[in-house]
Amino acid sequence: MNLNQLYYFKKLAELEHYTQASKELFITQPSLSGAISSLEEELGIALFQRHGRNIKLSKYGKEFYQSVCSSLAELEKGIEKAKERSGSYGGIIDLGCIPTLAGDFLPKSINGYLKAVDDKTRFNIFHGMTLEIIEGIEAEKYDVGFCSYVENKPKLQFHPILAQELILLVNNKHPLARKKSIRLNELSGFKLITYRQSLPIGKTIRHYLMKNQLKALYAYDDEISIGGVVATTDNAAITARTPFLHQFQDLKMIKLDIPLNARLIYLVLNKESYHTLHVKSFVNYILQNECHLPE
Repeated sequence: MNLNQLYYFKKLAELEHYTQASKELFITQPSLSGAISSLEEELGIALFQRHGRNIKLSKYGKEFYQSVCSSLAELEKGIEKAKERSGSYGGIIDLGCIPTLAGDFLPKSINGYLKAVDDKTRFNIFHGMTLEIIEGIEAEKYDVGFCSYVENKPKLQFHPILAQELILLVNNKHPLARKKSIRLNELSGFKLITYRQSLPIGKTIRHYLMKNQLKALYAYDDEISIGGVVATTDNAAITARTPFLHQFQDLKMIKLDIPLNARLIYLVLNKESYHTLHVKSFVNYILQNECHLPE
């Protein structure tokens, strides 16, 4: 048994998929399969069992996973303490991020950190919806998350870092296309679409629409889906102003009387997780240099 086998096992247990795990580990699938088979043979137990096309941890695998996570965490603590004493940086940071930040905020922030603080750090970036990011932070899959606020999460810290403006989106043929700004109470009678109510941003928008006695179809996950529908129909949409909308040539973005701080994005941490020196350094950099909140 060696450290590589334990790290391979941990990654496979988290992803439950050989192909995906081997890609993230930068090894071949046969190498990963061989390492896990050798580990199971040495332990004398089956760590995984087939579950359709994927795999799941066995009863014994779940017990072993807890031990491996604890052991590797203690080892990493020792390594980080040694690095801290020597003044060296570097390391890997796993980031969970909603897609709307992947095109502008996150690359700019990471490049700024690499230039200003530590050019040795490597970043693994995982995209997902807010609830997926929150689950990843809680499970310690991600060191840092960037997403919406979620209530009733006492183990998590939410630091507001930026606001995304909520706008009305129409195509160039829509009756409202010549408007530069409009009030919500002027939208009565128009067909409106927006995000699913299960999403935090969908709940926020629903709050403002209900205050103005407006109805909408809450059916979409992202700005690409919303933009595609608006471009080809007579629907108007309440959506966040994000880089995803720039790919549509025939859409008009109209200001709304919704406060700029209605849609906030947060940096999220697990208060109960051990945060390495480079994670703490990156978080401090973001909070000190990359927060863009309305006054």
